Amino acid sequence: MINTNLQFNNKLTHVIDNYIKFKIRKYNQIEGFLSQKEAIALYKIASILPKNSTIVEIGSWKGKSTYCLAKGIKSGKVIAIDPFDASGDDTSAIIYNQQRGKTSLLQQFKLNMIKLDVIHKIEIYQGYSQDFVGSISAIDFLFIDGDHSIEGCSQDFLNYSDQIKVGGYIAFHDYYLSRKELGPTWVIENKVSSSGRYKFSNLSDSLWIGQKIK
Repeated sequence: MINTNLQFNNKLTHVIDNYIKFKIRKYNQIEGFLSQKEAIALYKIASILPKNSTIVEIGSWKGKSTYCLAKGIKSGKVIAIDPFDASGDDTSAIIYNQQRGKTSLLQQFKLNMIKLDVIHKIEIYQGYSQDFVGSISAIDFLFIDGDHSIEGCSQDFLNYSDQIKVGGYIAFHDYYLSRKELGPTWVIENKVSSSGRYKFSNLSDSLWIGQKIK
């Protein structure tokens, strides 16, 4: 019986994932740094949020992950926080400047969201995450994918995590267990997990997801 249930659950997961792949299939049209598994995981969390939810994304680049979140959320908005200037920690900034393109990043982001028909679900906060501290009172899902330094990622967590509702979610991109020097890995292991306020929910490639329990 256990094996039968397991097989059924695996088949159901496969069917659901294929459905989501179809729903977000156009995400491949957007340049960015997000695997298919990570894209599916973002969509899944966004899709189970309650009515009139607020998703806050720190670090949007050209909108690859923003699109997946906007496709998933049924009712509410995605707040996309990004300076749209290709800045970042020392390592990331080099890659960003190589791939920024000729058109402004903000214009590319807007055009992508308009073309893929999700712009109506998105509020753009152009600037650094610290510029908007205190301006968002309640968060259902916080996705941190901005400054990957330990200091920068720590500040994003400290500045915004208190606004996450109990039962809401937090996610970090680029969590690698063997990369202790990366901000997301350090913050998860030294701030999030040790706080007792979050329980681990899922790990899809490098996307770590937790749920706030108190």
